[in-house]
Amino acid sequence: MKLKALKPRLYNAMFHTHTVSGIVISFALFVCFYAGAVALFMDEIYRWENPEARFESLSSSNIDYDKVLEVVLVNNPDIDINKRFSFVPPTKENPFIWFNGNLKTTENKEAKRFSAYINPYTYKVTPYENPKTHMGRTIYELHYFRQIPVIGIYLSGFVAFFFLFAIFTGVLTHWKNIITKFYAFTTKGKWKQIWTNSHTSLGIIALPFQLIYAITGALLGLSILLLAPSAFLMFDGDTNEIIKTIRPDAAIKYDKNAKKIEQGYSFTAINKDISSNYPDKKITFIYTGNYGKEDGTVNIRVDDKKSITGDGIFIYSRKNGKLLNAIIPDKKNYSKGAYGVLIKLHYATYGGIFLKIIYFILAMITCYIIISGVMIWQTARDNPKYTEKQRRFHHIITKIYLAICLSMFPTVALIFIANKVISMELENRIIYVNSIFFLGWLLLAIIGLFWNNYKKLNRNYLIIGGILSLVIPILNGIYTGDWIWISLSKGQYLVASVDIFWIFTGITGLVIATKLLKTKIFLNKWELKH
Repeated sequence: MKLKALKPRLYNAMFHTHTVSGIVISFALFVCFYAGAVALFMDEIYRWENPEARFESLSSSNIDYDKVLEVVLVNNPDIDINKRFSFVPPTKENPFIWFNGNLKTTENKEAKRFSAYINPYTYKVTPYENPKTHMGRTIYELHYFRQIPVIGIYLSGFVAFFFLFAIFTGVLTHWKNIITKFYAFTTKGKWKQIWTNSHTSLGIIALPFQLIYAITGALLGLSILLLAPSAFLMFDGDTNEIIKTIRPDAAIKYDKNAKKIEQGYSFTAINKDISSNYPDKKITFIYTGNYGKEDGTVNIRVDDKKSITGDGIFIYSRKNGKLLNAIIPDKKNYSKGAYGVLIKLHYATYGGIFLKIIYFILAMITCYIIISGVMIWQTARDNPKYTEKQRRFHHIITKIYLAICLSMFPTVALIFIANKVISMELENRIIYVNSIFFLGWLLLAIIGLFWNNYKKLNRNYLIIGGILSLVIPILNGIYTGDWIWISLSKGQYLVASVDIFWIFTGITGLVIATKLLKTKIFLNKWELKH
């Protein structure tokens, strides 16, 4: 079956635009998807990451947040309760209560934040000034280039925007034979044809997923730039008005001179009100505004973590417990629900763990599509119409791209290893863990440049990554005593699942590498000469 073809001039324009846009963003896009795929499970790996968190979670409805606040204030009386402070309730993945607030300031001092995590059983407050572990956050921040100051998130937004452009031009390029190619996929024939067929077929399968990430990634990364035109047209340039439309809590104006109150409506009463009216929803975030004064508020975010519109916000008066405003879950209009849907689609915070697994698989498929696109670009330029100098240039560019991308497999395994071998009691251990991760990535990428053919480059990264992957569960058992069978017996299924995942990944990587040793995959005549 063939669809109507594009006109030759339009086809050539789409083809070259797709090629250029794809090759320019390829390695950055690969980093976004690979790191993002791992970051999907940032919460699930926290118990594995932090052995101190391996205890049973307490339901948010059973926590006395008034007592938690009292304990925090005793621990640090300089906290300013009239400025926003917040609680993140414990979850199945993270059993601690997280507190964030502001310290009191004088005219000559800058405002400082205070963060801590609290054990919900003992109410022990541990300041977060020098956190013991940050591994999951590091990988999460990498997926939007947070390590690049100021402009990192904007770069990720532009990468997502050009990815959307590449998707659009790619569909138009393959439009004529898109159905035929999908059903005619084969692993036989020349490698250029194999790369092209797999690139097209898998691209069709993952197309909805890729569109979601291209759109949401661009909107989240470039939100300020995208909001500016809308604010100019509809709100006389005031972006705050747009924010107020989607978040009613942002529309509240507090009076700095309002009267202080000693007693007000308690967190416990609000907690019970939410739990009784919305028993199927879980409190995910509690934050305040002008808490110690008459116009203070207590704001509650809820979510069922299942449906895409199951989140909501409730704003209560601190003085009398009156519900001032709300975004009711599952009953939101477009303006109030759009941003929440955008977040859920991007971070897969709906549908449970199985949806995250599907997202992960599709993200890995997208990584393959990116790599296959690079190989199509390279093999198309490995022919006599290009000079020896041009072909060598294409070869070097391909090696650089592959080295940056494929070295991420062993590097991600490396940060898991570093998280175990570096003592939890070591001061500033996060610096050492992150240094091993980024310097290890740089070193592995540089080493890859000395492997002059693609077969060796792919094979060696798979072998290194496979071996490091198998080391991870062993180190977890040695350093924490929680071997897989012990974790399972304790009911620590999230800890055991991380170890099992790395065993499966390590074996798979080594099996593929062994198969590559017996074939000439990724190798072509030009490389054999050199």
